[in-house]
Amino acid sequence: MLTPIVQTPRYRLVAEEIAARLRAGDFAPGTKMPADKDLVAQLGVSRTTVREAMIALELMGYVVTRYGAGAFVADPLPVAQDAMQSETPSLPGFFELVEARFVIEPEIAAIAASTVTPAQIAQLNRCIEGMCDTRLPFDRIEAHDREFHLIVARSTGNSLFVTMVEDFWHARQRYPEWTRLNNRQSAEDIARFSRDEHVAIVDALSVGNAEAARATMAHHCRNSGQPLLERWHRFEGEAVGEEVLHRLKARAGQG
Repeated sequence: MLTPIVQTPRYRLVAEEIAARLRAGDFAPGTKMPADKDLVAQLGVSRTTVREAMIALELMGYVVTRYGAGAFVADPLPVAQDAMQSETPSLPGFFELVEARFVIEPEIAAIAASTVTPAQIAQLNRCIEGMCDTRLPFDRIEAHDREFHLIVARSTGNSLFVTMVEDFWHARQRYPEWTRLNNRQSAEDIARFSRDEHVAIVDALSVGNAEAARATMAHHCRNSGQPLLERWHRFEGEAVGEEVLHRLKARAGQG
């Protein structure tokens, strides 16, 4: 019986080559990565391939992107291992994260509609203002976003809900550049995304409308997660995460 031939996507070959050069010390930890156009010229591939490879390197821990400053070599570099092996095991975890958040956070919001206090509503509004402050660096904006979701969980009085939301954010921190590249193109886009969707959640919570809180949180989680899954699906082929993606799309029709 013949063994199927598995073709490695071009961007992953490029990611492996760059990772090997980083491990060899060609670029010192903490220094800025070459511009995309320089990598295109050196590697003989398209700009799209280079950008996809940089996303993979971010996920593997070789590259850190500083909002507004560009990509830098990670310091320290991850433990040396084959780039293909280091990237692939992380993918199911990411798919599971998106689905779990979409299922669980709307239910937390629905419960919070009957337990949230006026003081917590005020805190949520302050978080939104922080998320919409285009003068802040990305890590501060994301900290306000994280606190928003934790306040919703805390308002339920259920410490396990808080732990679950914290776990979602800890896992999400493995993929900061992925979220940034796909959903947020500029500080203004971040503000628009944050204000519209988070204000809708607060509006529902402030009037104690559990169904609206569930629906607005589901809408927010779907908008955050589904585009990311669809792009991973395109990169990795039909087999990777397909089942989770189909389930998420089916639930989206209910949200």
